[in-house]
Amino acid sequence: MVPTPLLNILIENKLNGNKNKEWKRNLIIILSCEKPKIVLHNKCPPATQVEARKYWEESDKIAHCYKLARVTSVLYKQLENCKTTKAILHKLEDMFRGQAALA
Repeated sequence: MVPTPLLNILIENKLNGNKNKEWKRNLIIILSCEKPKIVLHNKCPPATQVEARKYWEESDKIAHCYKLARVTSVLYKQLENCKTTKAILHKLEDMFRGQAALA
């Protein structure tokens, strides 16, 4: 994938425990542009909705990769077992609850 100007925002700003609110805001902007933001606001459709479920799963895979690729190695080790993008988001919120809240 060729980095776009939006994707460069994440490339240049890896989450390391600082500026969590800004990192999440930037990630949501990129996911909105790339279209996998659906996974942050919707549950995976049931297996009976084949096309909708396939789209959701593909979107989740893209978002999941973006999130894991843009954190430090220490955070990656704590997040790598999260099965979905939303699970990563919840874990990060729990981890940084004592700091400024994530957007």
